[in-house]
This record gives sequence, structure tokens and C-alpha cells, in this order.
Amino acid sequence: MSELLAKNRVGVESALLGGISSQFRINPFTGGHLTVRRAKGATIETADGTSYLDMFMAHGSTVVGHGHRTVMEAVRDALEDGVVIGYETGLGETVAANIVDIIPSAEAVRFTASGSEAVMSAMRLARAHTKRDVIIKMDGHFHGGSDYAMVNSLAANTDTDNPGGRPSRVILSSGGIPPSVGDTVIPVPWNDLPALEAAFAGHRGRVAGVIMVPIDFNNGCITTSSAYLAAALDMTHSNGAILIFDEILTGFKTGLGGAQVLYGVTPDITLLSKCLSSGVPLSALCGRRDIMATLMEPPPKGAIQGGTFAGNILGLAAARATLGLLSEPTFYPNLLTRTEWFFRELQGVFDRSPVPARVQWVGCMFAVYIGTRDPVTTYTQMRALDSALSKRYFSRCIADGVYFHTDFTVSAAHSEAILTQVLERMERAASSTG
Repeated sequence: MSELLAKNRVGVESALLGGISSQFRINPFTGGHLTVRRAKGATIETADGTSYLDMFMAHGSTVVGHGHRTVMEAVRDALEDGVVIGYETGLGETVAANIVDIIPSAEAVRFTASGSEAVMSAMRLARAHTKRDVIIKMDGHFHGGSDYAMVNSLAANTDTDNPGGRPSRVILSSGGIPPSVGDTVIPVPWNDLPALEAAFAGHRGRVAGVIMVPIDFNNGCITTSSAYLAAALDMTHSNGAILIFDEILTGFKTGLGGAQVLYGVTPDITLLSKCLSSGVPLSALCGRRDIMATLMEPPPKGAIQGGTFAGNILGLAAARATLGLLSEPTFYPNLLTRTEWFFRELQGVFDRSPVPARVQWVGCMFAVYIGTRDPVTTYTQMRALDSALSKRYFSRCIADGVYFHTDFTVSAAHSEAILTQVLERMERAASSTG
């Protein structure tokens, strides 16, 4: 392991606990973290001057590239008038109208500061609107850090004994979450309609909503089908509940309209963040106007949503600039043509190497499953992979200047020349990993 990664291992001496502000800063392959002082385009530079070709892109947030001039200038301009938080400025209305034009499910929009806050608000909204208490989630899907979201969160916290066709055993994914949370959050295996039907039957008249990620990029790249999503929507509606798509990570990765356009299925509520504002803190809760209107009803009937940092001017300015860039007619054709080429070339790298690996992708996000050459479609397959080999391989990539963390991403700043360098270094790492 490089000296840089070794010295950035999580410690106990720093005034900043562990030297990090988020558990997710710890690299899953090296066990350490980077201290980054500069990011530009497809490159990050650490505190000691080491440069990396970045395949992490801030959890997949910066699809236009780090520090894009248009986005940075918009943020700087927004500061000129001195209004940052706590007030409406009119910019929220502008960005909301843009989202309504772009996202099929969006008839009305509310802004929050973080994705976790958006998920929390969506669950509360579903419960208030339906006057029910149960939320069905997918076993293994990640929806942020709020208590009700931290149930069977990520593949490591799934019910491995569930044969399918029924709800999963509740697994609280963090300490400090009351067991009572599990009484109203029901996990079911994804892509399993009989299990979803059983969950509705077992909690008849109590289910407020179903939440899922339409493409599971948090666990690499596990996909679904239009048929499953359409059937899940029909089943949810027939049981008087609300379907929520968490597109915080999938949004703007496959095209302007997100996964709901890719699959042709429109949910009732959609959650957006990350690419919405090129990583500047902003998230959006949007959906059917009749459901969203519950946020306007006075409590205790209505659902409270708000916060000092909700709809902050920096995030809104970044979002307006970012959506402008993403809406350019050539943006996605150019990006997706290049990513398709890169992913196919990368699979060829592994096909020629002694390291068995499967490259899977949708849009501009991808996964490299080390330890198999077969398609990975379940979390059971994921858990059976060679994690030690994976850590060795990606640690070698990082040591050779290609930074991997989670949420593998190709951005518009990754030119063909840069991606060619990435391919060469990844092939070099594969030839020396055993």
C-alpha cells in the first residue's frame, strides 16, 4: 500500500474524530482515506501533491466533472447578494420548474439539504398522506442514514436465509436504532413480486409506501426490469400505497430523465440529489401534486418538511447551472458513447488477464465484480466473490494513480485519452495481482 494511503488510515489522535466527517470516507479497499486539496475535471490531488485519475467522482456526484467552470461561476455569483440560507430568493422556483420539465413524476417539488433528509421526508409524506404506518423497502437497498432507512441497508445487511417469496428478516444496520423501527419497515427481496405481494397481504391496510432504488449502484450495478417495476407500481396502487423511487444515485446517470425514463415506469414520488447540483449540497423531493400537497396541510394532519439549509442558494445555483449543462443536446450522446466504449474495452482487459472479473454498467456508472466472469444479479452472488482479491486488485489500481472507492463513475471530464490511461493502468494492476 502507498505511503499516502498508509498515513491516511483512520486514526484516533485527530481532533476530527478518526480524521473523517463521514464513515463513508473510509476506502473499502485500503481501509484508509484520502485528504484531497484540489479536484478538477477527472483528477483529484491529495494534500501531499499526489494526483489520481478519479473513478469515484464524489460518490458519483460530479458527472459534469469536478470544478466545472460553469457550475463554480454560478455558485460564486450566487454569493454576491449575501443570501445563502433561510430565505426564498426565487431561484428555488426556477430550479423546481426545470425539474418538473425534466422528471416525468415531478408535478411539484420541495428542496432539502441532503439525500438522507429527502428519504426521511418522503417516508413521512407517504405515511401522512395515506394515514398508514408501514413502509416496504427492498432488502439490501441503501437509502441514507436516517433510522427508518437503516434497515437491511446494503448487501452486507440482507437476510441470507430468505429463499424468496416472503418478507425478509429485519436487520438493523446500525447501533442506536430502536427495535421498534423494525415494526414499521418491512424488507422484501428485490425483483421478487411474490415477496412484495406477501408483504402487502401480511400488513393489509397498513402499508403507506414502497421505496426502492431503480438501479442498485450502491451494491455495484444490479439491475431490474421494466416489467418488475410496472408490476410493483400496479401492486402498490391496488393496495392504496405510494411508490417512491430513490434516484439520488441513479438520477442523471442514464440520461436527463433518470431511471424512470430508462425503464418507462413513473413512480409517485422521486428523490434526487448528487448529480442534480454537481455535489453542492441540495436534494429534491418531487412527485404527484396531490401527494406533495400533504406537506402544505397544517400539522398534525400534514407532514412537516423543512430546515434552515433546505433550498440553500449555493445548491440551487449549482443545480440551475448543472441542469443547463446536462440539457445540452450533445451531452448524453457524447458521454454514453464514450462510456460504452470504455466499459467494453475494460471487460476485454479482464478477459485477457489472470484476474476473473465481470464489468457491469448502466449509463455512466459501473461495477467490476472481482472473482467471477459470470453476470452478477443477486446479493448472494456478491457475497460469494473473492473480497481479498478485490482489495488487492483495487489497492494496486490506487497505488498506480487510479482512484476507486465506491460508486464507480465515468464523467464528461473523462476524455478518451484519460480513459485510455485508466485502461492501461487497470490492465497493469490485473497482470500483477494474484
